[in-house]
Amino acid sequence: MRPFPRLLLAAAALGATLPAFGQALIFKGGERWEVNDPFKVDTTVIPPKPIIDKKKGTISSLKGTVERTTIQDGTEMIMTRKLAEVETIIWPLPERLTEAQNNVARGEPGKALDNIEPIIKFFEPIKKVPGSWWLKASIVKLDALDRLENDAALSSFLDNLERADDGSIAELATKIKLARLMQRARRGEHDAVISESTNLIPQMDDPDLQARLHLVKGASLLATKKYEAAMNTYLRVPVFFGSQQEHVPKALLGAARSFRGMDTPATREQKLEEVSNRYLRDIVATYPTSKEAEEAKKLLPKEDRLKAEEAQRKIQDAAVIPEGTAKPAANNTPSDEGNK
Repeated sequence: MRPFPRLLLAAAALGATLPAFGQALIFKGGERWEVNDPFKVDTTVIPPKPIIDKKKGTISSLKGTVERTTIQDGTEMIMTRKLAEVETIIWPLPERLTEAQNNVARGEPGKALDNIEPIIKFFEPIKKVPGSWWLKASIVKLDALDRLENDAALSSFLDNLERADDGSIAELATKIKLARLMQRARRGEHDAVISESTNLIPQMDDPDLQARLHLVKGASLLATKKYEAAMNTYLRVPVFFGSQQEHVPKALLGAARSFRGMDTPATREQKLEEVSNRYLRDIVATYPTSKEAEEAKKLLPKEDRLKAEEAQRKIQDAAVIPEGTAKPAANNTPSDEGNK
């Protein structure tokens, strides 16, 4: 046998001995339990039921326990551990959480809540354990409630989060503060929002938080007709936080609206309306399923809208990003003006 096939056989044999990647809980003392994923269900039966492997642990969030079946001396026994004893969680990103994020991005906050609520409930008893998805799921819920502009439900959820916050999750207080800031913006307290967000931005290291703060600040600057400062603030998101893709469409739409506000008889030679339309076209072409794309279509003249939709079809057909995709031109690069 030639060496190459031997290597393949050896690799296959090694792979056969490796455990499949999945969910696990690491308890105090280092004991590891593989656990069932409650979000994976058997759809061949009606109603669908969770897929349960008795050899793996099954988590009961209500009881605060995890149970699994073992065989000792030929006798089947049920072992129980408390979730309070868990030190680390090994858990891949839940598909429902990803779908909830996509729902928010597509402007479907109601569907996002349907997807995210079971995740929040499931991880609630182990929310402070490293590896838990509770915080990320809670942030997605905040986003969904914010999209709905349901301030009553949002305030109630924020109150619950604040009561649960004991300081052990450093990010949580900042997320709550940001959500409260967005509520104040909706109430028209724009000067206070601009001031507070300006103070908070230098304190943040997290790029997601940075992007969100720029968006809320940009919205208040736009609402108070500080168009150039709003434009600079919005454009900092794609320029400096472009990896936070979920925030880019909103930033580009804000920048487009800012350019329109800057378009006056005194600035007519700069053709700022054309600049605005270019950003709007890029939103439609590059983020076609986003809520911002629908808003952009309403602002575009018919001819520009058709061009944008044609560009979007070309992207789908060729699976490439066309030249001219939303990037600030050299003379429109954001300055520090928006952060003053």
